[in-house]
Amino acid sequence: MKIDIEKLREDLENDSLGAWFGSGFGGALFEAAEIKHASDEELLETARKRHVDLRQYLSADDED
Repeated sequence: MKIDIEKLREDLENDSLGAWFGSGFGGALFEAAEIKHASDEELLETARKRHVDLRQYLSADDED
């Protein structure tokens, strides 16, 4: 099993954009841009800071 990192990236970016569109929080727009270009490790760290349940992003590892 491994993390579907692109789904995680998409969801984190959408959450940030939602904060921007919903309440005009300017920092959220900057966060969305950072998430778009973040490394896998940076995405995982962001998810942990936001208390995201990473189990929902588990996918079958086809390489095993």
